[in-house]
Parts: sequence; structure tokens; C-alpha cells
Amino acid sequence: MTKNNQQIKALVIARLETMPDNFAVSIGKQGSFKKKELIKHVKRADPIGKKIMQVELTYLRSLKTITESSLTHG
Repeated sequence: MTKNNQQIKALVIARLETMPDNFAVSIGKQGSFKKKELIKHVKRADPIGKKIMQVELTYLRSLKTITESSLTHG
């Protein structure tokens, strides 16, 4: 695993840890996963964990774009 991937994993885990204990996410046919399960999957970097990391990165990138746009055009 690259240093960049390790940093992404750490960021996603840190964000998940801020969620309430009853936080859960449904991932299509894969099922529903609670916070602790999501953290385990991210730590393992298995397919579920990779999906969670991808979703988080997409969210953060869109947040960056929205923020940059509002600063430029706001």
C-alpha cells in the first residue's frame, strides 16, 4: 500500500470515528454495515473498505470543488 493510500485510509477511518455509534450505510446488494464494521472493512482494504474510501474521496473532492467555486464566484 502506498503512503498516499495509507493517508486516505487514515482519513476515512478518522471521519468514520466521528459518526454516531448507530451510524449505518447500505451498500447495494452487499448489505447494511454499522460504523464499527465499516472501520474494519476500511482497515482491511477489502472490496467494501475500498468502496467506502472511494465514496469518501468523491465526497471530499466535490466539497473542495463547491468551496473553490463559491470563493471564486461568491
